[in-house]
Amino acid sequence: MRGVNEEISNHINGTATCRSWIDFRTTQTIGVQIRMITGFALKEISKRKKKYLLNIMVIGLVVVLLITLNSLGIAYKEASKLPFENIHSSIIVQRNGNVPENTSGAVTPCSLAPIKGEIIPQINKIDGVKGVSYGLFLWVFDKDSFKRFLGVDWNDDRGKRIGSELIEGSLPQSDTDALVEKAYALQHGLKLNQTIKVSGTDFAVSGIIETSGKDVVSSDVYVNLNSAQNMAYNSKNLQDTEKFNKNDVNIIFVDADQTKVKDVAAKLKGLFSTPSSTAGKTPTGQTTGAYSIYTPESFESQVSSLFLISDRLIFTVSLFALIGAVLIVIKSMSHTLLERRKEFGIMKAVGFRSWDIQKEVAAETLLQAIIGYCIGVALSFIAIFALAKTTVSVAIPWEMSPYPHFLTSNPNLIAPVQTYPFPIRFEAVYSAEVLLAVFAISLLTVLALSRYINGLNAMDVLRYE
Repeated sequence: MRGVNEEISNHINGTATCRSWIDFRTTQTIGVQIRMITGFALKEISKRKKKYLLNIMVIGLVVVLLITLNSLGIAYKEASKLPFENIHSSIIVQRNGNVPENTSGAVTPCSLAPIKGEIIPQINKIDGVKGVSYGLFLWVFDKDSFKRFLGVDWNDDRGKRIGSELIEGSLPQSDTDALVEKAYALQHGLKLNQTIKVSGTDFAVSGIIETSGKDVVSSDVYVNLNSAQNMAYNSKNLQDTEKFNKNDVNIIFVDADQTKVKDVAAKLKGLFSTPSSTAGKTPTGQTTGAYSIYTPESFESQVSSLFLISDRLIFTVSLFALIGAVLIVIKSMSHTLLERRKEFGIMKAVGFRSWDIQKEVAAETLLQAIIGYCIGVALSFIAIFALAKTTVSVAIPWEMSPYPHFLTSNPNLIAPVQTYPFPIRFEAVYSAEVLLAVFAISLLTVLALSRYINGLNAMDVLRYE
C-alpha cells in the first residue's frame, strides 16, 4: 500500500494535469471552471495531436459530405425550375392531338392541339393560381420556307416577357405586324419594315427579338394572338385535322403559388376531360385528346449534370457517414483512454469522481468536434463556390417546343437544350443542421466511453502498471 501511495504522490507532483484538476476541484465559480476544463482539453489535444488528428479529419470530412450533398440535392431541384423562371410560370398545359395528313399551310403540331378558350376563366378561379397566360403555336409550311408561328397576347405576363427581348423596332401595333426572331431574320435577310409572307398573309416586320436558347417555346415569328387565331381558323388543313374555334389556343402558362404547384396541377387534371379508351396515339406515344401538364418536377429527368443525385441516395450516404464517424471516433477515443488509464486511476485515487473524468473526456471530444466542424464548413464553402462556377443543361421536351423531324439534321432544333449556371449555394441552415449532427457524434462518443470510465479502479490500475 505504501508503494501505491508513493506512486500516487509522485504522479500528482509530476503531472501538470492532475495538479490542475486539484485546482479545478477547489474552484467554485462556474465560469472559471469552464475556462479551466477547456484549457485542460486543449493541452491534452496538443499533447496527442497525432492521435486526435484522425478524429478531427473524420468529422471534417463528414461535415463536407453532409453540407455538399444536401446543397447538391437542392440545387438539382432548383435546376429543374430554371426553364419555368424564364417564362414566369410554374405550370404549362398542352393537349395532344392528331397528326396532319399533309404538310401544307398552317397546322398545329400533334403535341399542341387546340384547347377551348372557355377553359381559361375556369383556370383563373383555381385556388393558388396567380395568373394565366396563353398563346397559339403553329407550324406553317410555305413553299419558300418552314416557319414556327406564335400568336401572343402582349398584355399578359407571357407577352410582356417576350416583348422584353425586343432588340430593335417595336411591338406589333396591328394584326398585320410581326416580330421576327434574330436568328431567323439573319438567315433570311429580313430587316425592319420589310414584308414577310406567312400562309398567304403579308406581315410587316415591326421589330426584331432575340430569344434563342432562352425560351421554352421557341418561334420564328411572333404576332398578335388574334392574327394567329384567324390564320388557324381559316386553314383547311388544320380544320381537317383538329376542329378549331376562333378563340381557341393551344398552350397555357399558369403562374401558381410555389407552395401550391402540386395542388393546382392536380386540380387542372380534374378540370380537363379524359379521352376515351379507344383514343389513338401520337408519334411520341401520347394519347390523342389527353392533356399534358408540365411542372418543374416534370423537368427533373431532363436535367443533365454530373452532380445529379436523389434524395434517397443523399439520406443513405449521410446515414452511413454519420454511423462511420461515430464508430471511428469511439474507437480512437477508447484507445486514448487505455493509454491514459494510469492517469485517470490516480485521479480517482485522490478523490476525483467518474463524473469529473467524464467532463474532461467530453470537453476533449467536443473540442475535436468543433475544430473538425470549422474545418469542414470552410472546405464546404470552397467546394460549393467551385461547383457554382459549373453549368447544368436542361433538355426541353420535343412536345413543348416541337420542330418537324423531317426538316432538319440538327438535333438541337428537335430537342433544344438550355444551359444555366449551376444554382448551388451555401445555406446557413445546412451548416446549422450539420452542427447538431456533430454534437450528436460527440454525445454518442461520450456515452459509449462512460461505461469504461465508471469501471476504472484506482488500485487495480496502479497495481498492474
